[in-house]
Order: sequence, then structure tokens, then C-alpha cells
Amino acid sequence: MAEFGKIETNLVFLALTRPAMLLGVTYAWFTVEGGLAMVYFINTSDFLGVFGGAVAMHIVGYMACAQEPRFIELFKVRAETNSKCKNKSFHGNTDSYDLY
Repeated sequence: MAEFGKIETNLVFLALTRPAMLLGVTYAWFTVEGGLAMVYFINTSDFLGVFGGAVAMHIVGYMACAQEPRFIELFKVRAETNSKCKNKSFHGNTDSYDLY
């Protein structure tokens, strides 16, 4: 029984609400990691550099997913809502890339 004023969490609930993981990172992070590795390989043709960079990115993603499994989704939502145009006043107080 939980003490008064303390929140009790159930491990089954935590496990069922986690996103799908692959090698300790979410699928979203794994696809971002793979895409960046492909772009680096296309530009440099250096396979060892791609492997080292992918491992480093995977370690960063693993540590981030250990703290918050949905960090990449949270970052995406933040980027969508907080991306304001810096030169808004120059374009009549509208975003310069907005159609309307």
C-alpha cells in the first residue's frame, strides 16, 4: 500500500505504455540514426566512419531512451509548435514560409 501523498506506479502499466524498442532505442530514433548514417556514407563512402558514428548515435539514443522513451516524439512536437520565423516583421507579421 502506498503511503499517504505518494503515487504508486505499477510495473505492468509502465511496460505496456512504453513504445516499441529495437536494441534499446525506439523505432523513431533507429530510423533517424539509420538515415543520418546513410547520408554520411553517400557523402564520404567511409564505412568505418559510418559504423563508428552509428554506434555513437546509438549510445546517445540509448541513454536518452533510458530517461524518457518518447524523447524523439516530444522533440518533434516541440519543433513543430515552436518553430517561429525570425524575420516575421519583414513579411508583414506573417511567417515567410507560410502560404497564407
